[in-house]
Amino acid sequence: MAVAYLVRVTIKASFDPKEIAMRLRTLLLIAGVLGLVFGLGFLLAPRQVLPLYGVTVTPTVLLLARFFGATLVQVGMILYLIRDVGDPRTQRGVVLGSFLGSLAGFVVALTGQFWGLVNELGWSSVAIYGLLLLGYGSFIFGSARTA
Repeated sequence: MAVAYLVRVTIKASFDPKEIAMRLRTLLLIAGVLGLVFGLGFLLAPRQVLPLYGVTVTPTVLLLARFFGATLVQVGMILYLIRDVGDPRTQRGVVLGSFLGSLAGFVVALTGQFWGLVNELGWSSVAIYGLLLLGYGSFIFGSARTA
């Protein structure tokens, strides 16, 4: 229900110029905090986080989860720290890179669900990547403003 509302608001912001579009700063703040929170979980407590998704913890999976967590922390920090940059070329690069990264994450999360590699909680990853994809897409294809 909440996901459907957020999708509808994001799509509406993309196509209705009279609506107040999500500011890029807000999107980068949300994405940065999400990256930091999930990243710290996978980096510092993968033995506790992975079973929540129905993933069996092996030494190899544990190592890969920590690499994933480190990457999410890195990306989260970059997005959080760059949120106030006003240079249009920098903003465009961050938005395009984040759009493509969110697209890749969405495909991977959806594939994991369809292949039965994770449990129902995996749909939260599909939703998060999907919403981020819509948010970044609104700046690439829609009328959302970057200021």
